[in-house]
Amino acid sequence: MEQMQIDIKVNFFSYFKDLTECESTVLQLPQGTNLDQALIIIRQQYPKMEGMERSTLAAVDLEYVAKNHILEAGEEISLFPPVQTMTQV
Repeated sequence: MEQMQIDIKVNFFSYFKDLTECESTVLQLPQGTNLDQALIIIRQQYPKMEGMERSTLAAVDLEYVAKNHILEAGEEISLFPPVQTMTQV
């Protein structure tokens, strides 16, 4: 029996758009895929994201969730670089 696939939209923000050369994409993932597994697939498809593993903020439907969150059809992953602030000396 073939495993069901779900579509998950991925949105890239800030300089992640430059690294991926797109604002968003849609992944077809096996049902039961969690956020951490999806992030691994994203880094495989967009190798320039590989070095961003520790500094990527990920949200599902605009809420921060645990990496073991099971994705459901129609949810959206949003990937943000860390917020950087400038301080004056």
